Amino acid sequence: MSPIRTALASALLIFGVTSCSSTVKVKTDSRLLEKQSLGSAALLKKTAGTSAAVLGAFADASVALLTSAKQLESKGLLTDAAGCYLDAALGAREQLVALKEKPGSPAEQELLRLHNSSLSRFAELWATDPRRLTDGPYLLSCGEKQFEIALSADSHYKRHYFDRMVAADAIEEEGMVRKTRAGYGAAIVGIREQRPERAEELKFYPLRGLHLPVTITIDSVQPAAPGSKKPARVTLAMRSPQLQQQARVGGRTFPLAADFSAPFAVILKGRNEASWGLGGFFKADERAGLSGLFLTEPFDPNRIPVILIHGLVSVPIIWRDIIPEMTSDPELSSRYQFMVFTYPSSYPIVQSAGLLREQLRLAREHFDPAGRTPFSRNMVVAGHSMGGILTHTLVVEMGDHLWNQFSDKPFDEIPFSPEAREKIRPLVFFEPDPAVKRAIYFSAPHRGAKMAQKGFAGLISQAAKLPTNILNTTTGVLDTMGQQDLGLKIPFDQSKVTSVQSLEPGAPMVAALEKAPYRKGVIYHSVIGDRGRGDTPNSSDGVVEYWSSHQEGAASELIVPTDHGSYKHPKAIEEFRRILREHAGLSR
Repeated sequence: MSPIRTALASALLIFGVTSCSSTVKVKTDSRLLEKQSLGSAALLKKTAGTSAAVLGAFADASVALLTSAKQLESKGLLTDAAGCYLDAALGAREQLVALKEKPGSPAEQELLRLHNSSLSRFAELWATDPRRLTDGPYLLSCGEKQFEIALSADSHYKRHYFDRMVAADAIEEEGMVRKTRAGYGAAIVGIREQRPERAEELKFYPLRGLHLPVTITIDSVQPAAPGSKKPARVTLAMRSPQLQQQARVGGRTFPLAADFSAPFAVILKGRNEASWGLGGFFKADERAGLSGLFLTEPFDPNRIPVILIHGLVSVPIIWRDIIPEMTSDPELSSRYQFMVFTYPSSYPIVQSAGLLREQLRLAREHFDPAGRTPFSRNMVVAGHSMGGILTHTLVVEMGDHLWNQFSDKPFDEIPFSPEAREKIRPLVFFEPDPAVKRAIYFSAPHRGAKMAQKGFAGLISQAAKLPTNILNTTTGVLDTMGQQDLGLKIPFDQSKVTSVQSLEPGAPMVAALEKAPYRKGVIYHSVIGDRGRGDTPNSSDGVVEYWSSHQEGAASELIVPTDHGSYKHPKAIEEFRRILREHAGLSR
């Protein structure tokens, strides 16, 4: 077997990743909306209560209207079809407003489904109409009926903000846990694409564009006067279900319908956790330009940022179920915004930590130059595995602890070239981030991991492709120090340093973190796996031993019966929720 294949196989085995590791498989089929609308209309006859005759007639009319919309769509008359889908949603809304069905009754539930699915298909077709991008008026028709579409003044998004809309109910996915909220409104995925003219605006957003959970609601309807040629005026809103939990419909209040997972399904479509993670490790030179800090929603100056950092041979896809779980919690979603940091995971830890600090600096310059928001004053950072080490570097008083791991001589006495000195100094001498008030560690190898032994590390080093500038700043400098007998304390016999060597017990960063004290006032928590053996403190998650993950002084330490993927265990997710609630001052 070739060295590269051996390294791949070893990485997969050691980090618990398999080639059949979950791929996010997504199928989008708008016919599901048509089927749901027609199905709900047909069921109304069977579920109607005291208003059976009225709902029966309405159900027949809805079936005819939806059939017409479907035929128009098949002929390519999309704007006319959109008008008829909107008309069907308006009819269902009118029945809901009438208050003739008992709240929570089967008939009410079918009316909501009919309304939501019809409005969802309208939204998809509306998004394809270039007239939506103009100032208006925006007119639609269905037969002899005409509608003028207006946007509510309190809509969270302008009508031209999204380039595409995908109905959540049209999405079928595998490899994710679906997190939804039943209620009123069309749950969609709003997509704002990355475009050259938006380079500055979307600088810290995913390369596939911004994908958001959005709920479209009909806020009000002003019917046309009898005999008038004027259209009925329909006022819509595009709402963030993370910021709003309820909707008023006439004299009634409903939960605002939402799908918090659908945006992640669409943006991660076709991504395989194993291959993506391995690519980030073995092809660091290619992945370097795709690294950085990425927001999962528009920046909010009022909410607390939570930064999530993946580990070795990993990528941000690991958080695909955790973020929706948190944002679906009304109390958390109104207080927190989530960001992810991604990096080539074969980088030496000092390089990745430096990249993290630099990305935070640049993002703050972009979003909070005055330093007045929680982004500069109150953050939570959580990291899994090596991501926990990067998190740890943000909250310690490093001083000269890291440099002392490399040399017995003071840094200023080493005859570096000016260029080398400028590159090395910020990597080994850095301050804690004052904005990080709380750190959460999932299976973090604070003192290293025995899996990072030299035999395996050497094999990995042969296969990983680090960028030249990274090699020059780490291996090149260490080589120079060793050749000139400049006080190098660490034996250096590898062709290059990767993150795996950085995680060996006693390696510079983990040894320095063991000595460096936490910044005063920082609160930190640990979640540690024991593979269900209940043998702590002699436990291991299969990759990291308890003695390495344990942190004295932690505000809490939770042992979960799982392997190295502790972050995805239900008890760990609930602990994450508890910690965020505690940080926000919320009661249990």
